[in-house]
Amino acid sequence: MKKSIFFCMLSVAALSLCGCLNPHLSSMGASQMIVAHQPRMDAQGDSSLMSLSVDGFGGAKMTGRNIKDGYSFGANALLNYKAFGSSSPFYLETALGGKAGEASLKCSESGKCNDLYNEWLLSDEGKNDFSFWSLQERLGGGADFDLGQNAFIGIKGGLQMFQGGGDFDDIRDKLGKNMADNDDEGYGLKIYSSVYAGARLGQYGAIVLEGEAMWLKTMNFGFMLNYFHPSGFHGGIFAAEKVGYGVNFGKSFSF
Repeated sequence: MKKSIFFCMLSVAALSLCGCLNPHLSSMGASQMIVAHQPRMDAQGDSSLMSLSVDGFGGAKMTGRNIKDGYSFGANALLNYKAFGSSSPFYLETALGGKAGEASLKCSESGKCNDLYNEWLLSDEGKNDFSFWSLQERLGGGADFDLGQNAFIGIKGGLQMFQGGGDFDDIRDKLGKNMADNDDEGYGLKIYSSVYAGARLGQYGAIVLEGEAMWLKTMNFGFMLNYFHPSGFHGGIFAAEKVGYGVNFGKSFSF
């Protein structure tokens, strides 16, 4: 028994040292949706039962698990509904959007990429950028809470679905035959959760900082900093895995 355990430990160590493990690759749709949550501009009184936020975005210098040097652009729409009345802090949300772009591959799992994969990265094909596209949908809910007149915090979460394709998924299929492990087939589902905090600036609007995590098999992180004008126009900056560092601009409508 002891010999078996010792042999297993040696085998695991040998695999790690020789670089015989496969790197993991996943769909570009398994990433944050860049869409701004419209905050309540006034701590007093009721707010609209429903709001719609529409955002366009562009990101560069993409990072992620075995991803590098990509860029992306796209648009998203987020619908919020206060199911328990306009004065309730609780809301439901649904979102729909899509993105496209290009990305190249690398080995970010130090010591865990097999020799075939590392050799492929050095080939002409391995140095290429691969185009992709993806559709993303969300269904979830959250709550906003006031901290006095000028500050607020919130939390939200739910499920995100995604579907995609392009050259990036084609090369994943090719590498998945003997060089890499694919975490999905170009479509799937992940869990997302966000926390955010903001400050109201009176007649000048509000600013919101949001951090988000997505997980199911792998973890992805993203951050957004947005300014909201009382007219509904908003814009900001973001940093998110598989989306890049970039800017977003949009408009929120209340009903």
